Amino acid sequence: MVKFKETIFALSTPPGKAAVALIRMSGPLSYGCIKKISTNMPPKPNVATFNEIRTQEDKIIDQTITTFFRAPKSFTGEDMVEIAIHGSNAVVKKMLAILAENQGVRMATPGEFTRRAFENSKLDLIQVEAIADIVNAETEMQRKQAISHLSGHFFKSSKDIFENLKKILASIEAIIDFSDEDLPENLMYEIKEQIENNIISINQILDGSSIGISIREGFLIPILGKPNTGKSSFINKVSGKDIAIVTDQPGTTRDLIESFVDLDGFPIKFVDTAGIRESLDLVEKIGVKKALVTSKEADVNIIFIENYNDINDFKKINNPIFVKSKQDISGDSFYGSGYYNISSKNGFGVKNLLELIKEKIHNNTPNENPYISRERHVRCLILVKKDLEKSKEDKTVDLFAEDIRLAIKNMSTLFGNVDIEDILDIIFSDFCIGK
Repeated sequence: MVKFKETIFALSTPPGKAAVALIRMSGPLSYGCIKKISTNMPPKPNVATFNEIRTQEDKIIDQTITTFFRAPKSFTGEDMVEIAIHGSNAVVKKMLAILAENQGVRMATPGEFTRRAFENSKLDLIQVEAIADIVNAETEMQRKQAISHLSGHFFKSSKDIFENLKKILASIEAIIDFSDEDLPENLMYEIKEQIENNIISINQILDGSSIGISIREGFLIPILGKPNTGKSSFINKVSGKDIAIVTDQPGTTRDLIESFVDLDGFPIKFVDTAGIRESLDLVEKIGVKKALVTSKEADVNIIFIENYNDINDFKKINNPIFVKSKQDISGDSFYGSGYYNISSKNGFGVKNLLELIKEKIHNNTPNENPYISRERHVRCLILVKKDLEKSKEDKTVDLFAEDIRLAIKNMSTLFGNVDIEDILDIIFSDFCIGK
C-alpha cells in the first residue's frame, strides 16, 4: 500500500443548492480532523452516525450523517470519512473552509480519490476508466457498457490472456534453462498452439472495438447533401433547439456542427455539414472536404437530395439513407425502398427516419455489450498481437522468449502495472473534483 502524507478533501456532489451534499476526506488525518469538530463521531468503522459538526467556538455548523472507513477497507484504501450535510451553498462553503484550516490537509485535485484507489490496488486501470465512463454516461447503452467494464468482464478476458502469456514464457524459460534435461518432446508445439489461441482471443475482443468505441463516444451520423436541401433544419428538429443557422441562402453551413442525441438509449452524434457543391469560396471548399472525410468515418450517412438524379452524386458514400425534406412545402415525395420523405417543420416522417437509424445501428451492434471501448485498449492489444505474430517466425529460442516478454509488458500496461506514468495524468484529469 502507498502511504500518502497529505490528507485530501473535496465536495463529491455537484456544486449548487441541493437537499444533500457529500464531502469526502481521505488520508492519515481524516478521522482526527472530523473528530475534533464532531459531537458524535462514529464509534466504529462502516457505521453511518447522526452527528453535529461544530466550530472550535462550539457553534453548530450543521447536522450530518457521518461515516468512517478504516484502511484498507475503504474506496481509496486509506482512512476515509464521508459526511452527508445539508446541501446549501453556505453550509458547504463553511465546511470546506474549516477543513482547509488543518495542517497537512488540502483540497483534492480532479480524480485524486480514484487515483489513490488505483495506487493502493483497490482498482485496476480498466476499472478506473469504467468509473469515468459511468460518471459521463448519458444514455442507457453507455451506462450498461460502463457497468460491464466496472464489473470486470473486459478485465477477466484480458487477464486470462495475460496469465496465459506468463505461462508460455515460463515454458520457454524452462527450455532455455534446462536444455540438457529431458523435456517433453511436444513442448514447443504446445507453446506455439497456445500463442495461436491467444491471438484468436485478442481478435475476438478487437472485433467489437469499433462498436464499443461508438457506444462510448456516440454513433457518428453525418447529415450530407447539396445546399438548401433541409440538412440544418433537420438537425435543429432532432436536437430540440436551433444549433444551426437556417436561411434560403445556399452555403450557410460551412463547418461541422455536432449535436448529441439520446435516441431511446442509443448515443447518437448527428453532424450537420457544408452543402456539397463546387465552390470558389475557400472556406466553403474546406467545409465540403470535411463533410466528405466525416462520411467515411460514419456509422450511418443521412443524405438529403432534391431529386432521383442527385443520388448519382453520392454513389461512393457508404451506408446511406436518402431523404427528401420540405414535404410541408412541395409535397413532392419519393417512392420505393431506401427513400424517406420528411418535413422538419411539421415533423412529418421524422419519427420513422429516426426508427430506421436506430434499426441500422441495432443490427450492427452485438447482442451483448462489447468488451472494449477505448482507443488505448485497442492500441495495447494490437501491440500484443504483433509481438505474438512476430514470435511465430523462425528464430532462436532466446529471441522467441524476448517477443513473449514484450507481449507481457505491453499487456500489463492495460491494467496499469508497468511504465504507465505518462498516461495516468491524462486518464485522471477527466475526473471531477471529489471523485
